[in-house]
This record gives sequence, structure tokens and C-alpha cells, in this order.
Amino acid sequence: MLFLSFGLLAALLGYVRWEAPPRADLRYANSSGIHTLDPARMSWNQDLRIAMNIWEGLTTYDPETATPTNGAAYFPPRISDDGLTYTFTIREDARWSNGDPVTAVDFLRGWRRCMEPGTATDYTFLFSDHISGVAEYVRWRRDGTALLTALKQLREGLTLDEQDAKRVLLHLQQIDHASVRRNGHPSDKITGAIDAQYLLSMNIDWASVHESAFETHVSEFDERFAAVGISAPQTNTLVVELTRPCAYFLDLTAFPTFSPIHETIELLRSGSSDSPITEEGLVVYDAQWTKPDYDRCGYPGLITNGPYCLSEWRFKRHARLKVNPYFHDADSIACRSVEMVVYEDLNAAIMAYEAGDLDFLPAMDVPYDHEIARLARNGDRPDFHLCVLLATYFFNFNCISEKVNGKPNPFLDARVRKAFALATDKAALVEQVLKRGDRVAHSFVPPSAIPGYEPPQGLKYNPEEARRLLATAGYSGGAGLPPIELLHTPRDQWVCQAMARIWQSELGVTVNLAGKETKTFGEDKANHRFMIARGNWYADYNDPTTFLDCLSTGNGNNDSGYSSLAYDTLLVQASQTHDPSERMKLLQEAEAIIVQNDLPILPILHYTSPIAIKENIEGLSPNPRMLFPFKHVRVVR
Repeated sequence: MLFLSFGLLAALLGYVRWEAPPRADLRYANSSGIHTLDPARMSWNQDLRIAMNIWEGLTTYDPETATPTNGAAYFPPRISDDGLTYTFTIREDARWSNGDPVTAVDFLRGWRRCMEPGTATDYTFLFSDHISGVAEYVRWRRDGTALLTALKQLREGLTLDEQDAKRVLLHLQQIDHASVRRNGHPSDKITGAIDAQYLLSMNIDWASVHESAFETHVSEFDERFAAVGISAPQTNTLVVELTRPCAYFLDLTAFPTFSPIHETIELLRSGSSDSPITEEGLVVYDAQWTKPDYDRCGYPGLITNGPYCLSEWRFKRHARLKVNPYFHDADSIACRSVEMVVYEDLNAAIMAYEAGDLDFLPAMDVPYDHEIARLARNGDRPDFHLCVLLATYFFNFNCISEKVNGKPNPFLDARVRKAFALATDKAALVEQVLKRGDRVAHSFVPPSAIPGYEPPQGLKYNPEEARRLLATAGYSGGAGLPPIELLHTPRDQWVCQAMARIWQSELGVTVNLAGKETKTFGEDKANHRFMIARGNWYADYNDPTTFLDCLSTGNGNNDSGYSSLAYDTLLVQASQTHDPSERMKLLQEAEAIIVQNDLPILPILHYTSPIAIKENIEGLSPNPRMLFPFKHVRVVR
């Protein structure tokens, strides 16, 4: 047996000693790690919370009212009399975390990424629905990438589906390709799947066709974008042209998706033959670009322009922020460092908070959160707060898939969806199962929350009518229905168990719970691999459309796959209506379709969320949007 003296042991350990950084001024918990810090791709609350502190938009949010206020541009901007043109002037002292000045071109770069295939995701509609020329540009780019991808597949001898085959043949007709004229292959005559052999039989040099289409697309790339209603006539001036007046546009410009991006990101851009896009026409960047210490191709690591910059990010463990020394108000920021710590078990997070290791819990979704809510309501714990949120908890019905996991999907029938909705005793769920003080939801948009808007009444609990509707759909007493799969995350287990019991009791159906961890749950929901799936939505801005747009046809957040011409038409009419009261009336009519007739979703509750803030933390104001700008925080030790 080998014995080491304490001195020798200490000397050996000295070679591997790691010195932890000092405790951050503010430490808070998250139940999961960061998914992405790319402004063009993020949608999760925990990602947005960090993003709004490391980036600064043209506007920012007031810490108490969550209304737009001063940001990287002077506030308010100059707005034309018709409400269509916004002229923003970037402040002279706006700086990136490396000291570079923030320019209007930086905003152009950031916003364009939200429109480009390859970087754009769920929030493209915030640009295409409001800024002139964006919808046309996005459509041109998507069509172009679809064509280039199909031609590349043909070049490589891969199979195309019917839609892509027609797209290719139409392109050949448009360029008056000799093979099409000679062989007569009209695209409108194509039926059924077409494999590569069919198209290859035309004896076309697909590499040449792809190259020509690619060069044409690249040649128009910047010219087409120049027609979009965003321009930088001067270094510090950004002009935005809207398609119609938008009362909440300055709220949008504070949202992290509208952040600027520093020019160094271009060091990590992938392209083909020195072009700005790949062979498929996509805009692609190295996914590691948001890491603070990433070193490749001369890239200096993530550069941001907000009050803080990211100093450390360890996947699924923690992220640490420090004050951006070049931020225009850096000297006035009392909270010099912030650490987000991942606690997948919120019970452990609460224990850490009680032990003094954490200062702030933005979520306390634990089985005993009703007791936490009671302590907050009674004033027994002044550090516990109840936030009445602009947010809704609901269930998605799959409105698009013929089959789910090999079983027929009964929820294609609106009568079945409506029956399940009418059979749900929401009051029992909210008052007897959750007991947190949430409000029962009969609408998607929370009532009495958005000035000038009151949602429709929705459906009330009526199990007799539910059974009648189910019988009308051919499933009397639940007979003939396949076992219903209810997709959820572990944190929703209690509610989903109660839902299953209610439906089994009232409708005679069999409900199987499918609990999945967060990542798999998200993938299954996005790809419609569910019959019913838990969902929630937190408002991105203070207008009914932040909820209602989610269910428009093709919206990236439309997990139900719902599509209704009547619903879409009302949303379009509302968007083109200048009279505020008439606009709200049209939106109310649209919401009535989804909560009273079609039921693509089943609203359950409007959140009241318990949070915890240590009493020595000042400047963290509970608010309906759960927005927490840390630059206003002061820690009293």
C-alpha cells in the first residue's frame, strides 16, 4: 500500500487545481439547458431570456411594464404620417462587445438571416407579415432552393417526388430547354411518383442545368433583397417600410429575433464556389458560432451588443454572463455578472434556492407548486410571487395526419375534437389537480389582458353534448376509436393523467400516455407524430395575433397542422384593416372559429406562475411577459 504525505499530495494536486470563478452577482435556475442562442432560430423561453440580455434590439423592454423603450436606437423613431415608414437612428455610443460601433448594416444582416432558407425558422412570419417585400423575397428564395436541391439530386442520380419533378420540368420549359421541346414533357401531365430514371431518360446534362440555375439565382441574390423594405441609407440610419400600419411594431423590434449580428459571423459562412449560398441555395453558418470561445477560420468567438456578453457556456450545465465593457450604459449596471445554472430537477433547484445558492427561480413547476402559490397569496413568503401571465396552456389535436404510429387518426374530424373539448372538466383540473390559482381557459387569447380585445366565450363543459357529437362522428360510447395517445413531457404527467381519467370516464375511450423527454417530445410534436399533444404559448408581443397567427396555415408554430380558409381569410382581413376596433372584431371572429367550431387546440388554462426572488434582489419585476432585463438588477448583500 502506498502512502503519500499531505505535503506531497498537495503538491501533486497543485498541477491539476482548477480555480472556480467567483460567485456571480445573480444566479438563477433553468430546468433545461440552452437550445440555441442564434436569434434567427430560437423560440424557447430560456434561450430568449439570455438573448435579450446579450443582444440589444432597436428597442428594448421596460422592466416593469414590458412595453418598448430605448434600445440601440434613439426612442422613439421617426414614423411617417401613414404609419408605414419607420426611421431608426442608431445611437453613436452603441457598441459591440469588442468595441466596434453598431451599424444599421448589422441590423440588416441579422434580420436577413431570419428570412433565408438555412437559417430561418419559426419566426420568419414576423418579418414577412409586416415588412414590405419580405414575403415575395422569402417565396422566391424558397422556390429557388427547392429547384436547386432537386437539380442537385438529379445530378447525383437521386429520386425526386412528384412535386419536385414538376418543378424541374417547369423550369426546363421556362428556359426553353431543347430536350423538353423535342420530347414534349409537359409538367401538368405528370401523375404519380417519378423516379430519377424517368427524368434521366431525357438525356439532359443535369450538372450543366444545375450550374446555370445556380448562377442565375446567385446573380439575383442581393438584387432581390434590395427590393425588401429595409435599407441603411447611412451608417447609423435604418429605414423600415411596412406593408400596413402595425401598432405593436416597436414591440417586435425589441424581440430577440430582431437582433443585429456582428460581421465576424461571415467568417463561418458556408458557400459553393465562392458564392454566399450552398449548392442547394441555402444560407448556412457553422452552428458553433454562438459559443464565446469558438476558434475557427479566425473567428474570435461570439460578439454581441447587449448589456452583457457570454463569457462561458457549458452545455446542459450553466451559462455565465458578464457586463459588456463597451455597452453604452455599462457603468450604471450594478449586477456585473449573471449565471444561469441548469437544474433538470426543479426540486433540486428549490433546495439550492433555499440554501442560498440561487437568487432567482423563474419557474417552480413542481407537484407541490400549489403550496408555493398558497404561501405567496397569504404573504407567508414575501420572496414568492404569482405572475398572471399572457400565456396559455392547451392541447394540440393532430389535424393533418391520416395515421399516427400506424393507427387511424380520429382527430381529422372536427366533431371528435369538439367532443373531447366539451368532455373536459377544466375547472376540476385547475382547481382540484393544479390548485395554483391559474385561470380556466375557454379561449386561446387570455381575457382582459390586451387593451381593446376581449376573446370569444369558447366552449363550456358539456359531457352530454360531447357524447352526442362523438356518436354523430360514428364512435358511440367510444366504440371504434383506436387507443388515444397523449404526448407529453414528464412535468405534465399529473395533468395528463387527470385528462386521461376524464376522457375515459366521460367518453368511454382508452387513453395511453406517451411521456417523452423534452427533445424527443419537441421532435414528435413538430413532425405530427401524435394524436393529442401538450402545448403552451407565451406572448411574444402585446397583441392577439401573437396567439392567433400560430394557427394560420403553414405557420411554423402550427403543431396541429390545422388549416382553414375562413380562419386565414379573417386574419388577412384584420391585417389590412386600419380601424383598430374593426380589426379587433375580425380577430375575435377568427378566434371563435378555433375555440368554438373547429377546435384544433383545446385551451385548458391561462397561466399563473409562481416565481421566487430573494428579498435582497432589486429590479427583477414580475410581469405578464416574464421578461427580465438583468441590467436593472441590484443585489444588496
